[in-house]
Amino acid sequence: MRGAIAPADAAGGPAARPTILPALLFNNAEGAEIWLKTLPLTSVSDAYADLLGQLRALAAADVPPRERARIAEVLRDRVAFLHTELARRYAGKPQPAGDHDGAAAEQAIALWQALWEQYSTCLKPLLEGDPGLASVKAKVLQRGLHVGKELVLVYGLARRVPPATLWQELHAYYRLAEMLDCTGSAVSDPLIPQGVGISCYSTYSHALLLGLADPCAMSVKQIQLADRWLEMWARKVQPTTAPRERDGLLILIDLEAPAGAALAGGAPPAPFPSLRYAYAGRLATSVRGRLKRLQTGSSPAELQLGHDCSVEQCTTLLSYLDWRWNQPPRAPPTVAVSSLGLCSGGLDAAYYRVGGRTFDRRGPLRPFGMQSAQRLASLDALTDYDRGKEQAERAWAWERWEGTYEWREASLVRKGSPHYRWHLEQLVIVRDEERIRAGYVTRIAQGEGDLLAITIRLWSGTPKALTMRPLSGALTEAPQLPALLLSETPDDKACLILAARTFNPSRVLRATDPGQGRSYRLTRLLQRGADFERVAFDQPT
Repeated sequence: MRGAIAPADAAGGPAARPTILPALLFNNAEGAEIWLKTLPLTSVSDAYADLLGQLRALAAADVPPRERARIAEVLRDRVAFLHTELARRYAGKPQPAGDHDGAAAEQAIALWQALWEQYSTCLKPLLEGDPGLASVKAKVLQRGLHVGKELVLVYGLARRVPPATLWQELHAYYRLAEMLDCTGSAVSDPLIPQGVGISCYSTYSHALLLGLADPCAMSVKQIQLADRWLEMWARKVQPTTAPRERDGLLILIDLEAPAGAALAGGAPPAPFPSLRYAYAGRLATSVRGRLKRLQTGSSPAELQLGHDCSVEQCTTLLSYLDWRWNQPPRAPPTVAVSSLGLCSGGLDAAYYRVGGRTFDRRGPLRPFGMQSAQRLASLDALTDYDRGKEQAERAWAWERWEGTYEWREASLVRKGSPHYRWHLEQLVIVRDEERIRAGYVTRIAQGEGDLLAITIRLWSGTPKALTMRPLSGALTEAPQLPALLLSETPDDKACLILAARTFNPSRVLRATDPGQGRSYRLTRLLQRGADFERVAFDQPT
């Protein structure tokens, strides 16, 4: 049986090669179920290719709308399964993504888009009053909104900004649900653990709130938890066509905008027909109530937050979500656009850029006598030769970024191929026109084309490079460690930036740099980043 030929991509011009579609191997839901049993599960790439091919062949086939919706319902479970497997390859990976990571993300997007096309094909018959869809209109629209929500999730896991077309399609689904008067009609969804009594508006609100949470600033675990919690909480936020008396912070949704929802202090003075209003009051009650109960000793499982998350994880995420959903938006910064140099590469890179020398990772002193060791140290000081400097300049080059620069935060963008690959909680050294500062990455978002955006949280203290050696009761000395000392400021106490897995309570480190000789007893872990630890200390007398 010969396959059909899909029309050529208009962007490719006359020379673009047409895509040959495979033959459709079923024409009803029962046939789709039989075919799924033959789909290989041992090879994700083979299963992806087969399923995507059948979805595209189905989109080109002439199938009754009701049967198309039934087939999509059958295939949806397998799309979700394959997405879970693909997410293991791309979720939360450093950006820009490598070839392997980027391909997995593109495959996940392509699968959900191909499934979404099946539901989108049913929209015109729905609007025209197709009798076969009349009894399932709420279910078809809710399923389409759910696929759109899954795409918001995919983009967040891939550290990408959802495109304008995704939000426009979601808004179109919800507007059609309003026109057909089924936004609140209850349906069930077997793919969702809390999928009883959900509706078009709750699924739509789920997507909007997920977008408001900004997954590009969240870890993979946080994104998964927020998505799971929203299955319970999204129904607390219902869009309306008219504002009402104040009930928490106002969430504005423009059904014609190429973006999701936005927080606002109040309704605009001249509203327009496409504007919808939602309120976060009930949602705030759920979030803040759980925060209080966690502080008084309740477990996450008791609060329906799950058995796979700790009290600390839940407290951190709930506080973040409360800020994203229930805090009034601040005025945009008035800081002019700045050009900053960024350097990353762990503590060795930070030590080099702050101290001006590469870190000498020598082991214990050689057992040929103290006099010889002192003579070699004197020679090093006299020559001031840094044998690793040339390589360090290449490996840890300054990378130029543009954006807004405040004392505590920098929001930057860059086009083109960056020197570094960026991930959350990554240590960064920042150079402005006057000084060198230290901070860590709090947000990464890959935009259209080769545009990459990052946000950096900056520490207020001035960094100083130190060479540390752990004090030990053994006869041999431990290897040296690079460190940054952040000076005390009115905002923060002095602290140390150490390599990951260095902290141990009451461990004592001694600075070995000339003129230093101070000891630092580690007292408390303040922050654990991806490649560093920020540690409080005291200095024993």
